[in-house]
Amino acid sequence: MIAGIDIGGTKTHLFVEARGERVAEKVLYTAAWRARNNEDADAEALASLIVAAGGAMPTITVIGAHGCDSDDDRLALQIRLARRLPGTVLVLNDSELLLPAAGKTSGISIISGTGSIAVSRDSKRRMIAAGGWGWYLGDEGSASGLVREAARTIRFGLDQGEALDPLGRSLIEALDIQSPIEIGRALGKIGSAAGIGRFAPLVFEAADAGSAYAEKVIVDAGVSLAALTAQLIQRGAPRGDVVTGGGVIARQPRLLAAFKTALGERLPDLRLTLLNEAPVVGAIMLARKLSRGDLPATLPVPHIDGELKTAGDWRAA
Repeated sequence: MIAGIDIGGTKTHLFVEARGERVAEKVLYTAAWRARNNEDADAEALASLIVAAGGAMPTITVIGAHGCDSDDDRLALQIRLARRLPGTVLVLNDSELLLPAAGKTSGISIISGTGSIAVSRDSKRRMIAAGGWGWYLGDEGSASGLVREAARTIRFGLDQGEALDPLGRSLIEALDIQSPIEIGRALGKIGSAAGIGRFAPLVFEAADAGSAYAEKVIVDAGVSLAALTAQLIQRGAPRGDVVTGGGVIARQPRLLAAFKTALGERLPDLRLTLLNEAPVVGAIMLARKLSRGDLPATLPVPHIDGELKTAGDWRAA
């Protein structure tokens, strides 16, 4: 039995397969099992979910986990799970599931959802990441980043003595405030990426209504996603494929087009693909590879029966 799991900031998607057939599939809120204040308890809860979903212990488990933004982070979770699950256990950042889900073996993954991050691996299998700093500092090109930049653009226009356009009027109405002066206070009171990000559709609706400000925010978001890509290339990421996904870019053609244009201008040799599969497909694809003894050259080594292997002596359990 093999298991693939995509742990997102909001939801967790489990897929269990045996002899090439789906045994179980389950989606639940990540907060239902991941408290984040006791990492051992979280690992125990996740292992129990996997076993309960499949009705048996898996022989191969591949997990993409939100918040594992460095090799130290992902290895710590892999160690905890390897103590609780038999066979082969591999933990990655959740964005790393995009490439295999799209049928790619190497390249760069770009998430544009509630937040944004770019992740790849260099020739020594080391994770390299850019972005993912949260809505307060970064996450440009994400839902929360779009709303933050929309607010800043509205402020700049008013400081220039310009009148509110459709973007400003719609955001004020959505926030249920009386004056643009209150925008910053209202967003600060919400205080979370998910809460702020839910207003992102207003930016695209305003662009459709002719807002030049909204159009600028979207174009700039595409440029920011291209900049994340370029930063990884400069740090050793392989040239070739870029796979993007996430709730915002998958639903908003304007953002995808802005990213494609900016990437083409900056790195014309790269190939951009929008993921049309659930990221958990990438986890199960990797689990199938591991079950055949195939460890992709770009990925870190897994634990097997509680022991961390090296690339030289790796074998499938």
